Amino acid sequence: MGWLTSGRGADDLAAEIEDHRARIQAALEADGLSREEAAARSRRAMGNITLAREDAREVWILAQIERICRDAVYGVRALERERTFAIAAILTLALGCVTTVTVFSVVDAELWRPLPFPDARQLVATELGRPGARFDLISMPDLRDWNSQARLAEYAGIESGGRRVLSGTRPESVRVRPVTANFFKVLRVSPPLGRGFAAEDDRAPAAIVSDAAWHRLFDADRTIVGRTVMLDGRPYAIVGVLANIRLEFISAPDFFVTIDRSSPPFADRQAFTLDTYGRMRPGVTVAQAEAELQTIQSRIATAFPKDRENQVVRLYDLRQYFTGFNWRQLYFFLAAAALVMLLSCLNVAGLLLARALRRQREFAIRAALGGGSGALVRQLLVEGAVLAVPGAALGGLGTLWLVRAFTAAVPADLLERGGHIAIDLRVGAFVVALSLATTMALAISPLIFARRVELSGALGHGTRTAGRSPRQRVVRTMLLVAQVTTTLVLLAGAGLFVLSFARLSHTPIGFDPRDRVLVRMTLPPARYAADQQIVAFGDRLLEQARGVPGVRNVALGSSSPLANGGPAVYVVVPDRPRPAPGAEPIALIFSTSPTYFRTLGMRLVDGREFGAGDGSGAPRVAIVNERLARALFPGERVIGKTLEITPRGSRSWSGRAGLVTIVGVVANVKNFSISEVDFSDLYLPFAQAPASDLELIAATAIPPARVVDPLKGAAAQVDASLPVTSVTFFTERLAATLQGARFNLALIALFATLAVVLAGVGIYGSMACAIAERTREFGVRIALGARPYAIFAEALRESVRIGIAGCVLGALAVAALAKLLGSALYLVPGKHGGLLYEVSTTNPVALGAACAVLIAVATLAGLAPARQATRVDPLIALRTE
Repeated sequence: MGWLTSGRGADDLAAEIEDHRARIQAALEADGLSREEAAARSRRAMGNITLAREDAREVWILAQIERICRDAVYGVRALERERTFAIAAILTLALGCVTTVTVFSVVDAELWRPLPFPDARQLVATELGRPGARFDLISMPDLRDWNSQARLAEYAGIESGGRRVLSGTRPESVRVRPVTANFFKVLRVSPPLGRGFAAEDDRAPAAIVSDAAWHRLFDADRTIVGRTVMLDGRPYAIVGVLANIRLEFISAPDFFVTIDRSSPPFADRQAFTLDTYGRMRPGVTVAQAEAELQTIQSRIATAFPKDRENQVVRLYDLRQYFTGFNWRQLYFFLAAAALVMLLSCLNVAGLLLARALRRQREFAIRAALGGGSGALVRQLLVEGAVLAVPGAALGGLGTLWLVRAFTAAVPADLLERGGHIAIDLRVGAFVVALSLATTMALAISPLIFARRVELSGALGHGTRTAGRSPRQRVVRTMLLVAQVTTTLVLLAGAGLFVLSFARLSHTPIGFDPRDRVLVRMTLPPARYAADQQIVAFGDRLLEQARGVPGVRNVALGSSSPLANGGPAVYVVVPDRPRPAPGAEPIALIFSTSPTYFRTLGMRLVDGREFGAGDGSGAPRVAIVNERLARALFPGERVIGKTLEITPRGSRSWSGRAGLVTIVGVVANVKNFSISEVDFSDLYLPFAQAPASDLELIAATAIPPARVVDPLKGAAAQVDASLPVTSVTFFTERLAATLQGARFNLALIALFATLAVVLAGVGIYGSMACAIAERTREFGVRIALGARPYAIFAEALRESVRIGIAGCVLGALAVAALAKLLGSALYLVPGKHGGLLYEVSTTNPVALGAACAVLIAVATLAGLAPARQATRVDPLIALRTE
């Protein structure tokens, strides 16, 4: 290690050896020998000085580096002579790395990376409910009891919030979420500008601005802290700005505000409005915190038994709870990317094996010249590194590009954590390690055959005995069959996604989205507190909207299809046994004007629509969808039946509780997405159950984009201070609901296409190599009168057999995977989302089409080598030998 240069080290070594010889000579002269005889004997005693120098140099680190560099130079020169092989191997490895590492980065960002909070492992999510029933939110008084009695954790709450009007030169509709004063304290998030909420902020209204709203509404003004803004006519002091901070696990609003102490839910124990999160003390486990919280909740249930019988509390690690809904889909695509990587490895292994067979004579000569196994392993490892380094470089660059493209293309709601994907050191190390480990492991695999080369055959008979042995033929065939098997799994999966998307696209949605537009507004409670005020506003708005040119029909509703549904309420039949509290049937509730169903093109199955007579003073009526009718009154006609509505959780519909008479039944519609299971829907007249969050829906006789501004103008004529929250075209909403399925289809189709290309290239390369090895055989057979067709058929038969064998094994693999996955690819309400819709994982159409494609690819890949076999010139083939 101490040698600075190879020349200086060699000189010093020579001087040291000569000094040692001189000492031996001096000792011999002291014994009485002459100078000449002593010098001769000392040289004989030292032996081969050149060999001694070489033996000493063997232990030098610099010598080892020199040998590696020589091997690298030799490897580069060898690859220059085989540029097609080198380019194919490098690109194949890079391709496998790019797909695998990109999906790995997505999965890491979504599932494995800690949440961006200090000591994030201490954060938990809470659920409260009854065994076997859906879990609910909690009330503010319950949360206060939790914090006053808990010793192992502190808990904070956040409401779902809504939209409010931000006053200014131009009123703006903004999203607001009320939180408890300790919310950011529990998360340990401190706004970079200003401060977090303090205990006194729930007495004097305070607000914290999100990063997006800070840029959008205030032009990133750093002086806004301390400024007062008006939200729905009420002043809020801005105390902080979440500049460059992402919470990830919640949908960030424009403003976080403290929960108003004067609001009814603040003191109402029956108002279940809060999602709750907690931070455990250091050293506390989730089980310990859950046991403590269950004890506290049992005390609350004893003191306030109403709606709290048999309630249980569940605590979950916040990251796992937050990402637990879509981990199956992410792991599915990670497995698909891993299959692409496996296919790349098999392809490169086949290429390296074919190259090793061509190099058998070289390996034999190395062995004849004294090259040991270590030297050969080192040479192959260095050659593997020569392939791996550019492969890793291309893989890294490709990953950077693909991650950017993925982030831009991925639907906004497909990833729970918002698609904030970053390539950090861990991912970079994964790229390098994956490329190096894979390539070097494959690079030394040819040694299985290299040591079996017969030296006399390789050196004495040229290449005539250097063809494939039966064992080599079996291994090469196994590699090709494995490629086809892996490709079939991916191709069959892509076929399932194609069928699923086709069925999803043709699934009835229950309404007509064409030529329909929606304008959404939120009425501030300060100016529209009474139901009569909201109804009067709705009547004036409908009157103005009907006069817009090009509008065929207009209606009002609290919500509309393919959005976020409506609030959930309990629905029971009064004259029947009442289910246990919390186990009552649940329905989504909507408030609609009389023309709502006609405007949306929803089919009336039975009864009538709402009319002008269903006003605030008239008997309370309702319309139900087919699913709710069948669930409550199976086999009966429901018109005239009575239902009892009970609020569930939120108090926003508490005034709508009571008895209603069913006057109509409408067809089911898709409330959230096309792939959802049908929900039970309950519709109330807008005049009897007005909603402050309302949607103006218009069916048009002209392109709907042309009526947007007139509809906004109609709303401004009713109340110029109300901003329009959003404008939606239903055709765009429908396309958005298919965006996730379309993206999934494109992703798996990309994987399958890459797999087919790799498999085709692998089969072609292997068959071409096999034909080249049998050149002499084909030349002799043609010389003896064999017909070209027979040669062609024999050469092509092997690739077809490989395709068939791979398809058979692939079909078995698909069946095994289908059994292993079970329901993981389908929507299971309350558990996980679905990737497939109304198509079985063993669908024969998808599997048969995949087999047909792969057999065709294998046949086409073998055509060119088979034709080459028929063109062998016997004279040239024999002369070459």
